[in-house]
Amino acid sequence: MKEKFLKILPYSGYVLFVGLGLLVFFVAAFLVVVVRTKEEQKVMMPYVIGKNYIEVHNELQRLQLKVRLETQRIPEKTDGIILSQSIDPGKEVEAGSKLYLTVNIGFDRVTIPDVKGQDLKRAKAILEKVLSGEVYVPLQIGGITYVPAVGDEPADTIIDQIPAPGKETHSGEKIYLLVTEANPEKKSNQSANDPTDSTNFVGTPVPFVIDYLQRKKIPYLLKETTKPEFRESHGLVSSFELKPTGAEVGAFFLKPSESFVQDYEFLTYEVDDDDVYSAKVSYTKPGEDTEIEKEILTNQSLKEDEPVRFLIYRAGNVKVTLTGKESGVAKVWKLKGTY
Repeated sequence: MKEKFLKILPYSGYVLFVGLGLLVFFVAAFLVVVVRTKEEQKVMMPYVIGKNYIEVHNELQRLQLKVRLETQRIPEKTDGIILSQSIDPGKEVEAGSKLYLTVNIGFDRVTIPDVKGQDLKRAKAILEKVLSGEVYVPLQIGGITYVPAVGDEPADTIIDQIPAPGKETHSGEKIYLLVTEANPEKKSNQSANDPTDSTNFVGTPVPFVIDYLQRKKIPYLLKETTKPEFRESHGLVSSFELKPTGAEVGAFFLKPSESFVQDYEFLTYEVDDDDVYSAKVSYTKPGEDTEIEKEILTNQSLKEDEPVRFLIYRAGNVKVTLTGKESGVAKVWKLKGTY
């Protein structure tokens, strides 16, 4: 027994030595990680007063600051700008620190009403008196786009709107209306769209112009987007040119700082095959199971590696499907708003 013990003893010492070595290694590695983590936890607080909260939201998230918003109403100041911050600019703080921001509410808060299916006169009356708390405030119409009626659509009627019904917003946000053309006898009093006038569609929501071109069976090409000077132009047409081959549409687009429940989305894809392509956008109304589809591209010939682009307005969850006549489904986008 003694001899066996003496034989095992050297091996146990070796095992003990290796075990202690591994322990020292892991403790040292752990300390290095802890020290680095502590160093990474220190962040420099930026100066955000006077900036719009939407513009700085991503930066504050990157710094891992826990933002808590408070509101104050100063009508003469811009809606959404930051009035004060609880941590002084330039101060070094730990990631995860709470930051209280006071944001200005320069407008009355409203819920966008549903005017789809209403005649234009009635819709204007509804938008003139939108409830905000205990008072009524008007919503400004940003523009009216007229399109030919299809099927049994009644004339002079709202068939779409941006923003969509139910959006929680402020009374300063403009609402855009898509309206079927009036009866022939009323057309003389109506400022209808004229595709030969390149300035007519500028400032109009891109999805409405695409709807017009689809109804008129005019092929189109959406060009690369440009950054707008003001956020209010986000999603609107920047240029429009009608050529013998179809319409070329330019668009203002500003990538949103977050994925809002309602916002514009810019989609692009280089097709794999020479083919004739069509695209549909589909969505489901809140509380309903029926899926609604609309074609946004119809039988357009595209060459291999040629880019196809869409700019859609997403209200909730939306799916866009690009399909080749011979090659089948080429691309599917599933878009979801988070808040």
